Amino acid sequence: MSCFSVHQMMHYSLYSFAEHSPDPMYILGMDNKVSYANSSFVELYGWTTEELNLHDFPHVPRELRDELNQMYIFINQGKRLFVLDTFRIKRDGELISVKITISPVKDLEGCITAYVCALRDVTEIKFSELKYYKLFNEANDPIFIYEQDEEGKPSKFLDVNEAGCRMLGYTRHELLDKTPRTVTAEALVREVDKTFGSILSGEGRFVEWVQVTKDGREIPVEISAKPFRLNGRQMIISITRDMTERKKTEEFLRYNESLSMIGELSAGIAHEIRNPLTSIRGFVQLLYSRSKMNRELHEIILSEVDRINSIIGELLLLGKEMPSELADCNLAGLLGQVVVLLNAQAHMTDNEIVMHSDLDSLLIRCAVNKLKQVFINVLKNAIEASPHGAEITLELKLEENAAIIRIIDTGPGIPAELLHQIGAPFFTTKSGGNGLGVMISKKIIHNHKGTLQFKSNQPVGTIVEITLPLLHELQHT
Repeated sequence: MSCFSVHQMMHYSLYSFAEHSPDPMYILGMDNKVSYANSSFVELYGWTTEELNLHDFPHVPRELRDELNQMYIFINQGKRLFVLDTFRIKRDGELISVKITISPVKDLEGCITAYVCALRDVTEIKFSELKYYKLFNEANDPIFIYEQDEEGKPSKFLDVNEAGCRMLGYTRHELLDKTPRTVTAEALVREVDKTFGSILSGEGRFVEWVQVTKDGREIPVEISAKPFRLNGRQMIISITRDMTERKKTEEFLRYNESLSMIGELSAGIAHEIRNPLTSIRGFVQLLYSRSKMNRELHEIILSEVDRINSIIGELLLLGKEMPSELADCNLAGLLGQVVVLLNAQAHMTDNEIVMHSDLDSLLIRCAVNKLKQVFINVLKNAIEASPHGAEITLELKLEENAAIIRIIDTGPGIPAELLHQIGAPFFTTKSGGNGLGVMISKKIIHNHKGTLQFKSNQPVGTIVEITLPLLHELQHT
């Protein structure tokens, strides 16, 4: 039968546990003095029990001495557990990352007699985390991590990288208060739970989606999402790719392909129609000269025939490729010429075209007559849309190595739901128009590697924005 008391047995067991623990440990008395440091502590840090007391915890860096005060407050208050992620220093000056756990030691009456301080070296773990975060935050594609909440729905984001913050326009702190549902376009919100469920039930999911930025813009994205388990929790990692530029490129290619097909078809039809149309016009004139046909009726027929012939002429233009005779052109000068030319027409309705630009010279390479045709078409439309006595503004600016031309009128404007149809064959909002002028203008601008867009100018009017690449850097004269 053992001659040791229960108290002695517990005392011995504590020291035996500490001595054989792979983690550095020391026992701290209620007088804030170290009564024992295990061999793992001495081996890792190089300080003995006596030196810890003599030098007042030399393993605590000078910059972190306030942590000692926190530890003493904890001891004086008799709290049950104290955990701290921090740094400690070895005798040789090496700094290591540690996780400190301080637990109380109680006697048989339940009174705290000492504290066991365990200092686990987590340097390698922290280094691995650092490498993970470096890869995570330097990834080009946005990455979101979230989990399944108590209701089985997507939780708030647990982590998001810098690319995700940039794409959506939020700070990391703001995004961690969002969920996949709150950054999803309204039209897809109902699909969130269904998609989330399919991700959880399978190996992963690849889906085209639409997310909403902080300022309300909708961004088409591709999402590759995969479930994984971490510490018993069901997690999702979602890698997102912004599809905006790809969608623009696809739309550009589709538009060019449709233009080419329409052009070829239109040219073939136009040739077939023009010949009999010429005959019809000739016979109408002959019939008028030999009969008593009403003069007004005769003029209406000829007018309509000429109108059809004009449409055919525009259809033929669609079938023609842009001429190869390109030349260097001062865009500012070309626009100035067009303004002078069109102001004569504008003055007939007391309107005025006013050009605003700080640029005297902006060189581009272009088919001059084709571009002039575009500017004339757009300005004519602006004159016809504007009320009497209105001012039509033409702006020329340099933005990111591109020339930006904006033509702004104060007419009734184009309804937002119709803006995307502008440029489609035979679609027009103008009485007596046929829609081919805008389509031809768009083709000319696309052939110049530029863009032509229509925008609403709230509360009234329309903005036509034309972008053209530059030939050289801006030259002031």
